[in-house]
Amino acid sequence: MKLEKDLKYEEALERLQEIVSLLERKEIKIDDLADKVKEAKTLVEFCREKLDRTETEINKIIEPSEG
Repeated sequence: MKLEKDLKYEEALERLQEIVSLLERKEIKIDDLADKVKEAKTLVEFCREKLDRTETEINKIIEPSEG
């Protein structure tokens, strides 16, 4: 699955929650299951990377300047 260029974290998380909900309610057809799992994996990776980048950026902001 290719993510949209300007996908927001909140949008990715919402889509991931939709997929989880479909899985929990067993509303995904077996023919679509692999595609949904791949999409969920891609979304999880996107969210994890976004959180890591944000944490790094925040740490740079709050760390005292050396010099």
